[in-house]
Amino acid sequence: MTRSPGREIHILVVDDDAAVREALSAALADRYIVHVAVSGAQACALVARQPVAAIILDAVLGEEHGLDAVPRLREKSRAPILVVTGHSDEELAIRAVWANVDGYLKKPIGVPAVRAALDRLLAPSNDASDLVARARRVLDAYPLKRLRAAEVASQLGLSEGHLRRLFRAAHGRTPRQYLAEVRVRQAAELLQTTNQGIKQVAVQVGFTNLVVFRRVFKRVIGLTPQALSALAARTRSPIGQTTVSKT
Repeated sequence: MTRSPGREIHILVVDDDAAVREALSAALADRYIVHVAVSGAQACALVARQPVAAIILDAVLGEEHGLDAVPRLREKSRAPILVVTGHSDEELAIRAVWANVDGYLKKPIGVPAVRAALDRLLAPSNDASDLVARARRVLDAYPLKRLRAAEVASQLGLSEGHLRRLFRAAHGRTPRQYLAEVRVRQAAELLQTTNQGIKQVAVQVGFTNLVVFRRVFKRVIGLTPQALSALAARTRSPIGQTTVSKT
C-alpha cells in the first residue's frame, strides 16, 4: 500500500531496539515517511535538519532515559511526542506528565494503537480555515527564523503545495509572502524604536537582499525604510526636552 498523494508526513521513531524500529517503520510506511534514531542526541540532530510531524519516543534508550531528551527535542521541534514504554511504574508515568509529552503507550504496542495515537496527535483537520490559522500561528511565532514553507507544511501534516493553495485562498498571498510581511512590520518597529541602520535591521529580520527588503517594505508599510527612519528620528524628543507641534 502506498502513501496517499499530498500526504508526505514525516515522523520520527526513537528507540534503541532495532527490532522495534524496523517493526514500526514497516507498519507505518504506508502512511508516513518514517525516520529512525537510537538516542536522544541522534534524534535532536535529525529533527534539526528534517522537520517531522510527530515523534515516537521510547522511555528507555539503553543507559539514557528517553524523557531526558524531551526538553532538547522541544527546543528544535514543535512536533507532538508520543512516549512508549515497557515499564508500568508510577514514577515513570509522573515523569511523563511533568515532561509535558503529548501521548503515552505501554509496550507491547499494536499497530492499530500506534496509528490511532498518531491520528489523535496529528489531528489533521479538513477545515481549511483551521489549517491556515495554525500555519499563521507558526509563522507569527518565529518571524526571525529562516523557516521554509515546507517546514510549516510538514508540521501541519500537509504537502507544501496544498498549504500554499489554502493560504493563498484565505489571504491572497503565499506563506512565504506572509512571512516577509511579518518580518517587514518587525523591521518597521525596530526603525522607529532603535538607532540601528537600515541594512542592520534588514539582516536582523531575515532579509539578505536590500533591494527586495526595500520593495517589500514600501509595499507593506507605504513608506521606504529611509523615509520611516527619518520620520521616526524627527518625532523622537531629545531627553529632557519636549517637542511642541505647530498647528
